[in-house]
Amino acid sequence: MKPAAKIVLGLTGAASLGVVALLAVPALRGAPDTGLLAWRDPATVARGAVLYASECSACHGGLDGAARDPDAPAPVAPPHDETGHSWKHADYVLFGLTKSGEVAELCLTGTGDAEMPEFAEALEDRQILDVLSYIKSTWPEEVRARQEATNAIYASQNAATRALLEAGGH
Repeated sequence: MKPAAKIVLGLTGAASLGVVALLAVPALRGAPDTGLLAWRDPATVARGAVLYASECSACHGGLDGAARDPDAPAPVAPPHDETGHSWKHADYVLFGLTKSGEVAELCLTGTGDAEMPEFAEALEDRQILDVLSYIKSTWPEEVRARQEATNAIYASQNAATRALLEAGGH
């Protein structure tokens, strides 16, 4: 083999190893964080659980695994567990819908004039993220993985929302 061919082959091999290393390191650390929610953080999840109980469970039902009281009225909004559809949305969408209350009428499962309130005035952005983190922490692993795949598609929107939140401008 000619010296020039050896150099090209060596550089190609080194570049290939570099690409493999770049791809393998994140996989060894776990999936990259493409979302907004700190659902793995116990303190965040605990804060979110308290807020969910006081602000969300009356309409969406509980997420604590307890059996529902059969005499209780049906929730007027879709559940946030794996039987609902929250997990089908990227984090930035969940944040925006919760903050604004928009399009909630499209999600109603009950009857009547129930309407999701805007939480922009009632909860700080951090509290909304805490609640959403708690919700996500209750989903089965396969549901979280599917939602993370959605987050990966919308990583730039999640990043833009994160930047706005960090700048205090959302």
